[in-house]
Amino acid sequence: MEDRIEQRVTIRATQDMVWQLVSRPGWWLPGSSAEPARGPGRATVEYGDDHRPYVIDVVRVEPQGYVSFRWASAFGGFDPVQGKSTLVEFYVRTIGEEVGVTVVESGFSSLDLPEALREDEWKGSTGGWQYEMAGLRTRAELER
Repeated sequence: MEDRIEQRVTIRATQDMVWQLVSRPGWWLPGSSAEPARGPGRATVEYGDDHRPYVIDVVRVEPQGYVSFRWASAFGGFDPVQGKSTLVEFYVRTIGEEVGVTVVESGFSSLDLPEALREDEWKGSTGGWQYEMAGLRTRAELER
């Protein structure tokens, strides 16, 4: 089973605009309104009609270039602890006149789930990141 997902997108916007979007804990969850992360900490993010908020830990922030979050995507409402969480990393880099964003989500093989459910989580997240990264591009380019 794959343990990680990696997706890339290039965006026609400023690095600051893209950073303001990707540094928000849980920006990939519809309805998330968290402020951009400035350093390690914890955020609680509501997700649509799901009454179990997602707890997202901000692991590391390198302003304008890198931010990482730990979350329990398969365990809504749980703290993002070992066995119940994956690590989501965003790398933001200027590429000519565009901004490149790479997302890496890892830790699927260590989730406390049966093998088939871990595989389902990986597959769902793979498609989810394709969708979210395309949405990030659209949002950033509209807001620039």
